[in-house]
Amino acid sequence: MAMLQINQTFRTSQLLYLILLIAYSSFLSAGESIDGNPDSRPAKTKMNILLIVADDLGYTDLGAFGGEIPTPHLDSLAHNGIRLSNFHTGASCAPTRSMLLSGTDNHLAGMGSQIPLTTPNQVNQPGYQDRLSTSVKSIAKSLHENGYRTYMTGKWHLGSEAAYLPNARGFDRSYALLNGGGGHFDDSPLLPLSKKADWRQDDQPIELPGDFNSSVTLTDKLMHFIESDQDQTTPFFAYLAYTAPHWPLQAPDDLIKKYQDKYAMGYDKLRESRMTGALREGVVPTGTTSVKHTPGLKPWHTLSADKQAGYIARMGIYAAMIDLLDQNVGRLLDFLEQRGELENTIIFFMSDNGAEGHAVEEQPQLQKWLAANFDNSFANLGRVKSYVTVGEGWARATAAPFRLTKGRISEGGIRAPAFVKFPRSRNKHMVDNSYMTVMDLAPTFMEIAGAPIPDQYWGQSLLPRLQGSALPVHDDSETISFESFGRRAVQKGDWKLLLMEPPFGKGQWELFNLKSDLGEQQDLALQYPEIVSELSDAWELYAKKVGVILPEHPIRY
Repeated sequence: MAMLQINQTFRTSQLLYLILLIAYSSFLSAGESIDGNPDSRPAKTKMNILLIVADDLGYTDLGAFGGEIPTPHLDSLAHNGIRLSNFHTGASCAPTRSMLLSGTDNHLAGMGSQIPLTTPNQVNQPGYQDRLSTSVKSIAKSLHENGYRTYMTGKWHLGSEAAYLPNARGFDRSYALLNGGGGHFDDSPLLPLSKKADWRQDDQPIELPGDFNSSVTLTDKLMHFIESDQDQTTPFFAYLAYTAPHWPLQAPDDLIKKYQDKYAMGYDKLRESRMTGALREGVVPTGTTSVKHTPGLKPWHTLSADKQAGYIARMGIYAAMIDLLDQNVGRLLDFLEQRGELENTIIFFMSDNGAEGHAVEEQPQLQKWLAANFDNSFANLGRVKSYVTVGEGWARATAAPFRLTKGRISEGGIRAPAFVKFPRSRNKHMVDNSYMTVMDLAPTFMEIAGAPIPDQYWGQSLLPRLQGSALPVHDDSETISFESFGRRAVQKGDWKLLLMEPPFGKGQWELFNLKSDLGEQQDLALQYPEIVSELSDAWELYAKKVGVILPEHPIRY
């Protein structure tokens, strides 16, 4: 079915859904439980909001977006909800999370870059605080002030000083990893900057339990927070920020075994399979082809047998981590259903950026540290003290329709899988291709809560669109700009102006029409100099407004 036809069906179904939702809200306010029996707890008149964020998940990793990894729980939510196929994030984790929780640009939220990638001229500047600035109010704080219980478990990455921790920024309960990542079975640090991963419960340092498993433990903690709260009369906002499948790749032995030979076909063939899947699922337009060229990436058939074996193992572990994440989402859904909460919960799911393509374990400056602290022998890959990434070839396969991966501001770095599932929705296989950004979620949540939308928000509420409006979230007259690590982009309608350093770009503005060139392969800058001038001027105004300070030297990430 063509995308236009899908969206027309979507609008009709959502209008029907609105009528049902209004009737359902009235039903709840009458003090009845969803099965018609009196409920011992007073009914809620506002919807719960569950926000699930995966870390470094690629665009096609879920079955609902074209992948082959079994993700039945997430696929069911996505297929029975609305997949957002044109949803944009920052190019890396901390900037995305700052926009997510503040509803505004990452520079205004204090995360223009992230440690250790800031350069001396950026350090301690307003837009480069490496923490969620106190000049912005978090969505957790805003929802708390409007009658919501607020919980978070998982990756924080928005500051480590007392005033910048989750509870200090509006969460009632939290179980948070302050760093950008860490071991999935223990507190191994992500980088030599830390002696161990910094985990906090309600902002206080903790030791991890002996049976720690990131996806399992984070799900357990969130369920505990919800169940143990003495206040069961008000709605909740729950932010579940999984640390999977971020490196280091680690998974239980049974799941590693399940996928150990799954990817012997290699990343070139997987890329084409993912492209076919994305077309089948309707999350890219008919006629889109995969992007085959990546600077420096060797074709699969040119790799030695040992290299291939190592990469096959890595992709299998990555798939195992996604499988485990999905299993735990399933546990959470069962928990909410048993408590009678699922039918009063709106669920948003997203990845924080594109898949990780950097071979971090191959960085020369890390070799002594890795040798002293980790075991990357083939037999130990994926187990405790293993420290490997999935690699550029597999990451590129997950971004088959798009150019490049995490850290770059091309579509492969900033277009992420996302969907929303309304309770009792009658939607089936709906895909919305309207341009959206991570900044749009905070105003959406506030509108769901029936609360005033703060002036600080740059994003627009998605709710009218999700409820059936034919109007786009961002119309063709609006320019939306980004900057990350000196890489720059500005989009207006189908036009995207992009500047990245070699070998990822030309070191000057390139112009692409994403309607006909989703992979950003044909530079049209010479044909349309007036559009280049208009959009580059718009980017300069943006940079001045938000306080962009370009790095002193190229950032090799």
